[in-house]
Amino acid sequence: MSKIALFEALPLRNAISKRIQELLQERDSVAYVEHDKDEKYTKPTKTVDQITAELESTKKDYRELVVLIAKANLDAKILWDEKELSITEALELAQQLRGEANKLKSYGRSQKTERVNSYSDVISYREALFDPDKMQTKGLKLERMANRLSNSIEKANHNYEIEFEAADKYL
Repeated sequence: MSKIALFEALPLRNAISKRIQELLQERDSVAYVEHDKDEKYTKPTKTVDQITAELESTKKDYRELVVLIAKANLDAKILWDEKELSITEALELAQQLRGEANKLKSYGRSQKTERVNSYSDVISYREALFDPDKMQTKGLKLERMANRLSNSIEKANHNYEIEFEAADKYL
């Protein structure tokens, strides 16, 4: 059996997906032949059935790898905030941290008090009900946390291995 690091699995999955698309196109190109009446034509070297068999095998490999990746992302653990998280949970947390960091940083770019343009004679103001500097600081802190978490995920992806027998066919 071939072992690959988890970080290699996504590019491998993409390569298999590309191969599936190539086989689909190849099958389409050999499925028909056009020729004039009474004219001889050259048959393609591979038949539709041969390409279909290779396509089915490749699709099976793809499905197997997708399942292995999903299982590995649940089984592989990282330590975060004194707790063990699966890569799946850590990826979701990193995404949430980045989303919140971006929102807080956008609050941090606002003014404490801003004049609002209006089309009437009334002068209006918009008051921030928070301290923009503190929001900016919190946002940057969350962004650094998300970066550290992403680094931990990347390290786990390099250290965790999966067994994928068909890997050598595509690498």
